[in-house]
Amino acid sequence: MSLTTRLVILAGLVGLLFYNATETQLWAAIVDWQLGWYQLGVPIAWGIILGALVNLLAGNALAKWLEPITLVAASLLTLGLTGAAAVYAAHQIGGLTIAPLFISSIGLGVYLFAYSYARFAGARGRKAAEEANGRDKT
Repeated sequence: MSLTTRLVILAGLVGLLFYNATETQLWAAIVDWQLGWYQLGVPIAWGIILGALVNLLAGNALAKWLEPITLVAASLLTLGLTGAAAVYAAHQIGGLTIAPLFISSIGLGVYLFAYSYARFAGARGRKAAEEANGRDKT
């Protein structure tokens, strides 16, 4: 069994811990973290922006960390989605799913950070290769 599969299964099981949370505990977490539906998109947007910015400033320094970052993102995403499903199954209130969905949006933001970093690195490498081929032909 691969490491990715093991991490996803473990994160899914940890996400089921949300099933045991009471309604009061979930509302307290939502109020303490000041969560709302708007905040679910913030980590996603920051992931895209920071991925491009880090690539612009640091170049290819993070290329060796893309695989571990992706594993962490998959674990967070699985934990949050499993937790959201467990909360909804236990309480039948959609608003209570905000807390675990926020965890999954952080995971998606981390994944999009790695994705945008890799896309910009690939575009930079492709541009450098095209410029090198253009110089060789003349």
